[in-house]
Amino acid sequence: MKIKYSPIKWNEYANIDASPDTEIIPFDKNSVCIDGKAFEFDELSVEFPEIRTQTGEKILEAHREDGELFLTVRRFYTRICQPWDTGGYHEIVW
Repeated sequence: MKIKYSPIKWNEYANIDASPDTEIIPFDKNSVCIDGKAFEFDELSVEFPEIRTQTGEKILEAHREDGELFLTVRRFYTRICQPWDTGGYHEIVW
């Protein structure tokens, strides 16, 4: 699995159903938990065109390349994002 982050600076006055510092925990190569909610992906699917709507915009995009799952995840933060916001995908090693 590879995850790319879409960083958003937390605004306490915005009416958003999200944690101020998003917690993203990959379980295995086909599932991830975001702020306590689990999302599982079918191993045979290559594209997930409705993922943004289905996840309440927690996952913005998902697809597979050569069987590997790629996710773009909305990530709120309160401090700085430079250590993890590289603009690219981060490889999750099992």
